[in-house]
Amino acid sequence: MDELITVVEDLPDDARELVEKASQQVGKLQARAHKDVAAVQQQAEQKIDELNEQCRQKVQTHLEKLVAELKPLQMAYAKEGKLDEALAIREQIKQFKGIEKGAEPDPGNLVSLQSQIGRSFLFEVMGKESGSLWGTDVYTTDSELAVAAVHAGKLAAGQRGVVRVTVVQPPPSFQGTTRHGVTSYSYGSYPGAYRVG
Repeated sequence: MDELITVVEDLPDDARELVEKASQQVGKLQARAHKDVAAVQQQAEQKIDELNEQCRQKVQTHLEKLVAELKPLQMAYAKEGKLDEALAIREQIKQFKGIEKGAEPDPGNLVSLQSQIGRSFLFEVMGKESGSLWGTDVYTTDSELAVAAVHAGKLAAGQRGVVRVTVVQPPPSFQGTTRHGVTSYSYGSYPGAYRVG
């Protein structure tokens, strides 16, 4: 924690000189510490990214193997006329393929990502008809992604799928509309925004 050295009033000149010199040295030490901390944080973030990528690749390999094992089962159930079972397996395969593409689970909203302007993300979402939603085409980052996905026409309510989300520069205001059975609301200035699709 940074500590400020304040100079006491009426301090004699020789003592003031010592305190001011110490204050400068403390400032330099703190600046160096901040620089070192920033470097360590950057290294840690790079390592975290590497570990996440390694994990993603391993997960993808396992899921590809699982999908390859499920497909013959799906075909067998379809040949036997057990269509409900075959459809259930097909739905499961679709979910796994979404995860294979690097999709993350539904974050709810995108407030935590609003500083990542220009970046796109894949999320596996189940569409919802009602919930917090502000904007049209471009939504506030505190809008529920599952509701925005339906409003934007990317998913139907109750449908699970992978949607691409791009964090964008917030517009001056957000216009509400009703689309696909979902009503969004208007809002003024907000610090974060995203687009679905």
